[in-house]
Amino acid sequence: MATLDVNVEVSARHVHLSQEDIEKLFGAGYELKVKKEIAGGFVAEERLTITGPKRSMERVAILGPARKGTQIELAATDARSLGVDAPIRLSGDLAGTPGIKLTAENGNSVETESGCIIAQRHVHLSEEDAAKLGVEQNQNVDLKIDTQQKRALVFGDVIVRIGGPVSVVHLDTDEGNAACTGRACVGTVIAE
Repeated sequence: MATLDVNVEVSARHVHLSQEDIEKLFGAGYELKVKKEIAGGFVAEERLTITGPKRSMERVAILGPARKGTQIELAATDARSLGVDAPIRLSGDLAGTPGIKLTAENGNSVETESGCIIAQRHVHLSEEDAAKLGVEQNQNVDLKIDTQQKRALVFGDVIVRIGGPVSVVHLDTDEGNAACTGRACVGTVIAE
């Protein structure tokens, strides 16, 4: 068994937009404005309201840059609250997923045909760290989190994504809250 300590990041609900949907929402030739740089992209200044069959959620973050297809990433609690039967999927695996209504602050809206998912928990590993653990792309590993809050737990079915400069685990807000992760959290990736 090999282990590796990595930072744990909790990702709140957010939207990745295609350029086509950016232009439908904000105007022809529009480019999202960068509010904050993050690994692999940025958080945009613009926000959206997402509306499902049951209710709406306002001021939802948009992450850029533009993607090939629009993707709405929710926690399971968000999906239930909105009334959307979103499946657990890896980012980009959108076939057969439900759609949702997206509305910009200017009143423009888009009804997506698909794109709502609950993101599968995953760990991004640098090639060096993947070699240390002896793991391959898309392999399942475990993640142990012990924040000393009497909420220690082990997550199974954490998907390995190899590439990028730093190693980091991404959980959704439901998973982060279950482990009381807080702002600075380190977890242990366990590969068998």
